[in-house]
Amino acid sequence: MNDNNYRSKVFQGSLLVEEARPEKGFFIKSKERCFSLKDNKWHSKFSWDPVVVSDLWVDETDGKCQMHFSVLMADTTRFQVDQPISRQRFNLFVGYKLDAHRVDLIEKVLHGNRSGLCIRKWPADKMLHLKLTTKLFNTLASDSKKCGQSMSRYCTELMRGKHPRAAFSEEELELLRNLKKERADVQLMFNAMIAELASLPDAERMRVVINDKSYDWWREHLITALEFFDLMRDRVISNAD
Repeated sequence: MNDNNYRSKVFQGSLLVEEARPEKGFFIKSKERCFSLKDNKWHSKFSWDPVVVSDLWVDETDGKCQMHFSVLMADTTRFQVDQPISRQRFNLFVGYKLDAHRVDLIEKVLHGNRSGLCIRKWPADKMLHLKLTTKLFNTLASDSKKCGQSMSRYCTELMRGKHPRAAFSEEELELLRNLKKERADVQLMFNAMIAELASLPDAERMRVVINDKSYDWWREHLITALEFFDLMRDRVISNAD
């Protein structure tokens, strides 16, 4: 493999999704034309068939990045889906530490994919009827409201072994929105510094960052960002106590 080619670790796609997002799976979207006697017109009918994705990986060849899926259909048909991705998404996929983030990125990549391969929620096609005491029903209703979920979704989460947490307050949501914005700004700074300083020797690069007046704004911005991160950290710690 030369310097212009790179292949990431190969993941077991369906297993990756099952462990990180158990409520979701891989599906192939298909379309068929059906004639309706009600209005004497042809209509498109869509269906989603579950499939197994075995090998899943990203690679780079001569500067072009792709994500690859080895797909197994229910009738044992096998084929490979090759999806072009941006350099940014390539770097994210390789750099992520959490599989949940990797799965969320895969879902975004497959959105609108022409092959029909996608990640979506497993359909809820079974019904379960239970009789509950009034006390238990009221407890579940109260807890589901605290978590900002419907009673059905809350109970389903409990049966999956999860422990839904109380929904964020408006203050906490505002903190998270600010955190997202600050992270984007810091990432912008990082990208700008890499582009501008890439050609400088290490010693010169450090001197410019510390002493150059053009970096005054960035230094002040980083101080503000650090203060916000500390506030967010203290908030999370206080909620965990």
